[in-house]
Amino acid sequence: MTPPGRLRERLRPASIRARLTWLVAVSALLPLIAGAALAAGSLRDYLSREARDYTSRTVAAVPRLVDGDPDAQLFYAAEKLRLDPRLEVSTGIEARPQHWEPGPRPPDQEPPHGNDLLSLWPWTDPAGRTPSLDYIQGGTEGRYLHVANRLQVEQGRLNRMVRLLAGAVLAVTAALAGATWFVAGRVLRPVEAIRTQFAELTARHLDRRVPVPDTRDEVARLATTMNSTLDQLQAAVDQQRRFVGDASHELRSPLAALRAELEIALAHPEHAQWTAVAEAALGDTRRLQSITTDLLLLARLDATGAEGLPGAQPVDLTALVREETGRRPPGRRALDLHIEGPDPLIVQGRHTLIARLLGNLLDNADRHAERTVTVRLGHDPARRLAVLHVEDDGPGIPPADRRRVFERFTRLDDARTRATGGTGLGLAIAHHIATVHRGTLAVTDSPRGARFTATLPCADLTV
Repeated sequence: MTPPGRLRERLRPASIRARLTWLVAVSALLPLIAGAALAAGSLRDYLSREARDYTSRTVAAVPRLVDGDPDAQLFYAAEKLRLDPRLEVSTGIEARPQHWEPGPRPPDQEPPHGNDLLSLWPWTDPAGRTPSLDYIQGGTEGRYLHVANRLQVEQGRLNRMVRLLAGAVLAVTAALAGATWFVAGRVLRPVEAIRTQFAELTARHLDRRVPVPDTRDEVARLATTMNSTLDQLQAAVDQQRRFVGDASHELRSPLAALRAELEIALAHPEHAQWTAVAEAALGDTRRLQSITTDLLLLARLDATGAEGLPGAQPVDLTALVREETGRRPPGRRALDLHIEGPDPLIVQGRHTLIARLLGNLLDNADRHAERTVTVRLGHDPARRLAVLHVEDDGPGIPPADRRRVFERFTRLDDARTRATGGTGLGLAIAHHIATVHRGTLAVTDSPRGARFTATLPCADLTV
């Protein structure tokens, strides 16, 4: 036996169009039935009153029987009333007086009202069960004139009207259901087109977009939102594909070099310089470790960007900048630090991530600078932002490449090798760290070289 809940699910229309049509049909049918029932009931009362009044007036118009020739009077009255097809007349004319039994006397009160005499069901057979309105006109010696209205004419009129009302109710309901079905189909046609187009989308064909109707309604806004989401999805998938390709290439190169060095040394162990082999293998291993660490950090930052920044707390950015620049090893490039603004300068975030952002910017500047790397820390009190500039006096970055440098595994200097050029993930990590801290990182204009400007929201500014 099918459970009631599953039975309701099976009986429920599968499409929104059918559900809406069914809802409109039922919503229209119920009040129409109620109105038709009220109209039929009012008509039944009217026809019953009309039949009563008509029969009463007709019988009252017949002359009352008087002494003299009662049989002739009865014959005259009966023949006159028999001309009316709505009335049935019976008399005692053919009966012999000695065998005549007096008929029933009419009551003194008003004749039956007849409101409950007519049937509202047209399929009822009035021949065998239709009641009547009975009137008796009495005469002398017990003679009487019996007039009956069997209400067949009124019942026929009521039946025709009930059939017309039922037909009108069904016709109006069908018209409303048909109009709803047509209009719903027109309204939902763009949705079906969107569904069809969206069903054809695959990971290899993310360039397709759903059609946007010209209606400027909810369906059009839905299609626009879906296309915007598809744009973001396509960009994410393309970025992931590039990232996977670049990562596999970056990991393959040191692995291939490490394997080649070890295979050559093992092929000729007597000629191998094992110290140099170990140093080269250690360098490739460190590079693999650096790439793997950066990839894991980017994966964590990707997840952090969707869920917020856990473990955030106030960080003294002034002390952090002094600490990170102070621990840099001395080299051929001078490091110039300028602190401008309040001390301390407090931002909200994670100390290790902000330190990694500054460290990556310093590594990039040190890699491209000719003589000097300049670090400037200030604040923007109007926007409540901490502003960090890291500049170098190197060749700079062309304006067309200022956005591309933050992409993963991007190297603008093709002449430098991977051994000296880094993993290509430092600026991407720095940009991601600034983003998860609700800040920005961009390449800004500078008189010479490249200037990276990072902004972070201030938690508290104390002068």
